[in-house]
Amino acid sequence: MTPLSGTPLLHRKIDLCFRHFDTDDSGSIDREDLLTLGAQLLSRFGEPATSPKGTALMDGMSRFWEALVRVADQDGDGRLSPEEYRACMTGAFVDSPEGFDTSFRPLADAVCALLDTDGDGEVDEKEFAAWQEVFRTAPEDRAAAFQKLDIDSNGKLSVDELLAAIRQYYVSPDADAAGNWLYGSVA
Repeated sequence: MTPLSGTPLLHRKIDLCFRHFDTDDSGSIDREDLLTLGAQLLSRFGEPATSPKGTALMDGMSRFWEALVRVADQDGDGRLSPEEYRACMTGAFVDSPEGFDTSFRPLADAVCALLDTDGDGEVDEKEFAAWQEVFRTAPEDRAAAFQKLDIDSNGKLSVDELLAAIRQYYVSPDADAAGNWLYGSVA
């Protein structure tokens, strides 16, 4: 285990995301969980699965699942345990930060495009909160996360700022990184 992959902060962040993806609360993640999460996001934002944004999101979910299962499904059962997920995410993003761009960035781009409902290149607090609701982030954490990520306090997150925060969340071992607040406090 590298010093980076062994930090308790990174483990907490990865474990929190496992709970987001385990949409049926079964204790494991499978392809259906990711597709369900994608469908929930589309529904929450009123976006048809056949629209360009809908297609990009669902393709991103499918590709992300394929990348995960290919490297993490140790027992070949088509499901990822919390341990398999942590090992995969650590290896793909933490120990190899460039893995974020190849494995996760297309999905992050699709999520940000979906959140930017009016196409102005920004995500307001209402759009952010709707995303966080689907991810089952506590209401009080949604508001705190938005405020921490809104570094210039203009009431909006640019899509670039949000993508940077997503990257920080999954890659940065820095306890003070603003991106750590993406889903609320990880302290």
